[in-house]
Amino acid sequence: MDERFKWEQRYAQAEDTFYGRQPSTFLSSVLPLLPPPGRCLDAGGGEGRNAVHLASLGWEVLLVDLALAGVATAGRRAQARGVRLHRVVADLEESPLGRAGERFDLVLAVNFHSRAVVAAARHWLRPGGALLVEGFAQEQLGRSSGGPQDPAILWHPNELLHLVTPHLRVVWYEDRLLEGDDNPRHRGPKWVVRLLARRPA
Repeated sequence: MDERFKWEQRYAQAEDTFYGRQPSTFLSSVLPLLPPPGRCLDAGGGEGRNAVHLASLGWEVLLVDLALAGVATAGRRAQARGVRLHRVVADLEESPLGRAGERFDLVLAVNFHSRAVVAAARHWLRPGGALLVEGFAQEQLGRSSGGPQDPAILWHPNELLHLVTPHLRVVWYEDRLLEGDDNPRHRGPKWVVRLLARRPA
């Protein structure tokens, strides 16, 4: 199935939102470690659960996702919260973003398993900016608690570390089994990889 079509269907058929309204618990837990609110790129941000939350905290957020249905939902959620959200429907792996001079204080890739985007993020960050990545590890294969079931998509051990070092300074890294989550689609134990890294000032 075409990737864009798959996500259009998922978002369009959701009764409310496909992934729920609460931001990532990892994002919430590391807020004190992030730069002061500035410009944020939410890569593959879908329905905007993280983007809307950050916008409510004073961030200027650009949400980019390939699914129009998800981006439209994000817009409605932002309007309901009374916050502004910049939205673009695009495939970031094919977009010229970054080469056009875009720079951000924070780049998010939550459940967006893109090696190309993580590798390019160092070029998109301003000095002192942060990259936050959260996704599923190879150990998630066969588990019913969500995430891709394709080993070509899931993160390998230490893969994120190899992608960001030595260009970024790793602030937080974990690769472990997580018992609970904020996400209604990912109930039950799941194996996650989480990274927070900063570009030197």
